[in-house]
Amino acid sequence: MSAAPPGPQDPPSDPSDEHLALLSEDLGAAPPARPGAGRLLAAVCSGLLVLALLGWGLPWATGASWSRIAATVGGLPFWALPAMVVLGATALLLEAMTVRTAVPGARYRTTLLGHTASQGASLALPGGSVLGLGLLAWILRRAGIALPVVVTGILAASLVEMALTSVLVPLLGGGALLLGSAVTPAISLRTGWLWAALLAVAGAALALILCAVLLRRGVLTVLLSRAEGLVPGGTAAEVLRQRDALVGMLRGRAVALALPTLAARAAQWAALWLAIEAVGAEVPLLFTLAVFALGRVLALVPLTPGGAGISETVSGAVLVALGVASADAAAAMLLLLVAMLVVPLLAGGAAVALALARVPSRAAAD
Repeated sequence: MSAAPPGPQDPPSDPSDEHLALLSEDLGAAPPARPGAGRLLAAVCSGLLVLALLGWGLPWATGASWSRIAATVGGLPFWALPAMVVLGATALLLEAMTVRTAVPGARYRTTLLGHTASQGASLALPGGSVLGLGLLAWILRRAGIALPVVVTGILAASLVEMALTSVLVPLLGGGALLLGSAVTPAISLRTGWLWAALLAVAGAALALILCAVLLRRGVLTVLLSRAEGLVPGGTAAEVLRQRDALVGMLRGRAVALALPTLAARAAQWAALWLAIEAVGAEVPLLFTLAVFALGRVLALVPLTPGGAGISETVSGAVLVALGVASADAAAAMLLLLVAMLVVPLLAGGAAVALALARVPSRAAAD
């Protein structure tokens, strides 16, 4: 009797799956475990901290009372909220294009579902990035994508995100600040945050340099040979094979990987600019880029998911320093929060529910 074909939850096997699973603990073979009580409690505490930062820190940093902030929010033009929703969703759609490029053979709707679920988990839970990547891997694996392709894709997309959002955007923001101060001498910012941004960029750049060194075949071969006896048989060869696939993708698809993520950051920058316009304030374009870059640096602070509350509070104070009225600055930050946090959270929750409910697809390619 012939063997039965694999079921919908059994993606086509790959000869390297068995060995690679020794390193990845069979990444994506099953849904990530539900968050435990400790993580849920941490999520509640983190949410309360965000509310405290917005409820107390934002008015304090901008110098506006909640009554004035509420009045400004109530007077926003009709297009303000829909624009934030559209731009927040656009950023998710563009980021999913990078994931789709990094995972050959995956349908765009699959990568969109996986990326959105991953983003939602990352923002909802402290340390949720690992859970989010597990969700993404599970959704891709369930769609029939081989494990090595999933691993290579996730690593490539993550490295691109780190290089662009943690290094390039802050550098552009710092340059915009210096250029803006020279072009518009009447408006200037203290450069203290610039040094903090440079430190954050230096940390991310150091991580990228370390990754680049580790990805050199000679270095990795030496490290694996020295770890002989600790690494299971056959795994070293698979690590080198995975390294070759990753480096080949980064070299061959660099532009296709980077452009969607750059466009996503541009959409978020546009959301900041529109939020400032919606409250009737005027800030030179170069300074809006500096403020946006500052927000991306603050998003790296692990105190709250995505730096929520911290980014808005500090950025609101910076807007006030740029001459924006206090209530207007606070209202603009609350409006921006819709694009940066509310939309990814709600979309992520819906994506997780859909991923857990839908019937797995047998097809893996378009």
